[in-house]
Amino acid sequence: MADPLLAFLIKLPLALAVFLLIAYAGSVSRRIAGVLLTFPIHNGIAVIAGADPIAVADAIYPLVIFNCVLFALLISFPRLLPVGALPHWFALLIRVLAWSALWFAGAYLLTDARQHIFGAGTLFAGATILALVFMASFWSGPAAGAEPARTTMSHQTRFVSFWLSATGLSRIVFFTVAYGCLFWVSRAALDEKWVGMASALPLPGFFALAVLIGNAEQLAASPKNSALLPMRDTVFLGPVLVIPFNWIFSHLIAFVPDTLPRYLLLFALWSLAACAVLLLVPRIAAYFDRRS
Repeated sequence: MADPLLAFLIKLPLALAVFLLIAYAGSVSRRIAGVLLTFPIHNGIAVIAGADPIAVADAIYPLVIFNCVLFALLISFPRLLPVGALPHWFALLIRVLAWSALWFAGAYLLTDARQHIFGAGTLFAGATILALVFMASFWSGPAAGAEPARTTMSHQTRFVSFWLSATGLSRIVFFTVAYGCLFWVSRAALDEKWVGMASALPLPGFFALAVLIGNAEQLAASPKNSALLPMRDTVFLGPVLVIPFNWIFSHLIAFVPDTLPRYLLLFALWSLAACAVLLLVPRIAAYFDRRS
């Protein structure tokens, strides 16, 4: 996209929407939230914006697997950073900065060694096997994955009440500032593989997870890991969704030369991906709950 400001005005609302939805979903259905942590919002936009869409997509494939490994570790050890006693906004900031620094270190190494990494097909097969083995070995069980008791409020009302507070609004402001900084810094990228790397930073997921950890700490003086483990159950399903999504989209847009039709195609594929998550994840969870 030629105009950086226009690109920012398109990307920011989408990234903000993902952050708001993941954090809310984590309070309603943690297993769906686990897959949404790596939902391909930035990926699809980066594929459109890149001069070589397939090269951008190729750079993303190993990074999304790395993202899931990192999320699994963060969910398993939510108190690894001893910031629970700090003000909620400061704890949120420290967590996101520390996680992003860790991500950039790992992502840089992966991107720099991209030519030595397997292609999309092999990575997809490996990610599928990894997801099945992980879920079979470390599933948290039906008790941990039980959803909160339903209330008479609709999801729209609960979503608004979840964010329409001083704490919620401050978190939105923090995310907006952080995303703006990331966007304008990434504009300096000179190579398509580095554009792909920047687009794979799961900033909405980092913010959403930091919010959920902070909420757990407010509800209990010593929050237990099990409160977040259902998100870890399904986090490795992310690459199983993202890799074919990016491969299909990066190859399809070669036949769609104009920008607007490309975005319409992207929205259509996002809708299909979201429907797949909402329809399949509860069924997968029910299967592994029965097994455990």
